Amino acid sequence: MDVSSSYITSKRNVEFKPENPCYCGLPSRIRTSRTKDNPGKNFRLCPNSMNEWPKCKFWEWLEPETPENEVNSGKDQKELCNLTLKVSTLENKINICKMKIEQENLVVRQEFEKFKWKLFTHKVLMIVHVVSIVCV
Repeated sequence: MDVSSSYITSKRNVEFKPENPCYCGLPSRIRTSRTKDNPGKNFRLCPNSMNEWPKCKFWEWLEPETPENEVNSGKDQKELCNLTLKVSTLENKINICKMKIEQENLVVRQEFEKFKWKLFTHKVLMIVHVVSIVCV
């Protein structure tokens, strides 16, 4: 027997699914229908379903598995496109805000440098004035 992450497969290609037990508490078998009405459709049943005793009548159809990356309907595809567009729009708005902040920071830094220069020139003028008063 091969052991995989969620199934145990026998030589007859019957899968046992331990996380989905039947009414008996045994791992249910996963089988594939070969009938005209449901060809290739998977179903679960009890390993005791074929026994005379103990007989278990547990049985259920399984939903077909679809790959995670497959989109199931046009509605899902449209919603995905709308969400992608919204994300792109928001990313553009974020980039615009970042550019505005950088521009404002540049202006503030330039104003700060002007202020520092004015402060420096005032200090120099005061020192010159004090020195001229003291020296006279």
